[in-house]
Amino acid sequence: MVPEELRGIIPPEIFYRARIYELHKMELRMWKYFVDIILTLIELFFGFYPFVWNLAVLTLKPLSGAEIWVSVIFVFYMSIYITVRCLPVLLYDKCILEVRYGTRSSMPTYCYCLLGLLAVVLAQFLLGPLTMLVVLSVELLGWWFFMWYYLAWAVLTILMIFLLPYVCIPCVGVQRRLQPGPLYNEVKVVCDMVGFPMKRVFIIRTRTTQYSNAYFYGSCCLKRIVIFDTLLLNKGLSASELKPFEVGRGLTNIQVAAVVAHELGHWRKGHFYKATFIMKIHLLLTMLIFGVLFHCKQIYEAIGFEPGLCPIVVGFIIVMRIAMIPYLTLANFFILWNLRRFEYSADRFAHMLGYSLSLRSALVKIYADHMSFPVYDTCYARWNHTHPTILQRLEYQERLDQK
Repeated sequence: MVPEELRGIIPPEIFYRARIYELHKMELRMWKYFVDIILTLIELFFGFYPFVWNLAVLTLKPLSGAEIWVSVIFVFYMSIYITVRCLPVLLYDKCILEVRYGTRSSMPTYCYCLLGLLAVVLAQFLLGPLTMLVVLSVELLGWWFFMWYYLAWAVLTILMIFLLPYVCIPCVGVQRRLQPGPLYNEVKVVCDMVGFPMKRVFIIRTRTTQYSNAYFYGSCCLKRIVIFDTLLLNKGLSASELKPFEVGRGLTNIQVAAVVAHELGHWRKGHFYKATFIMKIHLLLTMLIFGVLFHCKQIYEAIGFEPGLCPIVVGFIIVMRIAMIPYLTLANFFILWNLRRFEYSADRFAHMLGYSLSLRSALVKIYADHMSFPVYDTCYARWNHTHPTILQRLEYQERLDQK
C-alpha cells in the first residue's frame, strides 16, 4: 500500500509500477550474488587462476616470458571469461524475471552478445596499459608500493577539490553566481543567519540532467553551495521555454531556501572536513591491509600457485576481490552510517533555523517530481543507502517538532 504520508502525492498505479521494478531489481541482485558465490568457489577449488596464468605463459612462450607481457595476456583472457561469466545473470533476467514482472526490454538478445564482444575489445585499450603500469610500478617501487599508491591518491583527491568547479561542473552545465531577485532574497535570509557569504552561492544551468539537487563542498575561499536549476520551480524559466513534462516541477523560493538551510548545516557542522578525514583514514587502512595480504605468499599457494610464484596482477585481483571483502564490507557499513548521520544532522540544523515545514514540503515535492519507490526495510537501508529515505526524513522532522 502507498504510505500514508505520500497518499496525496503518488498515485497507486505509479506506486505499483515502482514496486514491481524494485522487486525485479532486488531479485536480480540476489541471483547475481548467488551465481557469483558459486562460481568463485568453483574457481578457487579447481585452481582457475593458475590455469589462466599458465595459459598466458604458454601463449607467449615463443616470444617472451617477462611477467609484464604475460600479465597483459592474462588480463585479456580474464576479460573474456568475465564477459561469459555474466551470461547466467543475463539469461535469468531476460528469460525469467522480465517474463515474471512484465518488464520486457525492446533490445533483442543477440544485441547483448554483440555488446559483450564489443566491450571485451574496447576494454583492452584501457586494461592493457593499466596492467603494464601496475606491474611496472610494483617492480620499481618495491615492497612499500601500496603506500606510494596511497600518497598519489591522497594528492589527487585534494587536487580534485580545487579542480571540480573548473573540470567536472562544466560537463553538467554552466555555473553562475545566484543573481539578485526573489530567490536571492529568500536565500540571503538563511545565509545571513549563519554568516555564509552570498557570493559563494551558485546556480547550475543543466544541459541534460532532470535530477533535482543542491550540494555544499569545499572550504575557506573554495567553499560554495551549488543549486541545480532543476530544483527551481519551472527551472526558473517561463512555461513556454520548457518541455511539457517539465512544467510544474521544482520548488518555491521558500522551499529552495529550506534546502539551502540543509546544505548550510553541512557547512556549519564541518561535514566536508569530517568526511574527507574519514575517507583518508579508510583509504590508509585499505592500503595497509592490502599491502600485508598482497605480500602473503600463503594466499597464492592457497589458490593453487606453486610455492614462490606470486604474479603481481593475480595478487591485485585475489586480494581486492576476495581477501579484502570482510574489511571492505564493514568499512562500507560504517561509511554509509556516517553519511546518513550527516544528513540527519543537516536536517536538524535546518529545523533549528525554523525551516522544518518548508523542508518537509520540499522533500515531498522533490519526491513527487521523480517518483522513486519509497519503502525500504530498515536493515537493508543501513547496508545500502547513503541518505535516509524520504519516509525516514519526514519522520525525523516530525520527531523534532514534537520535541
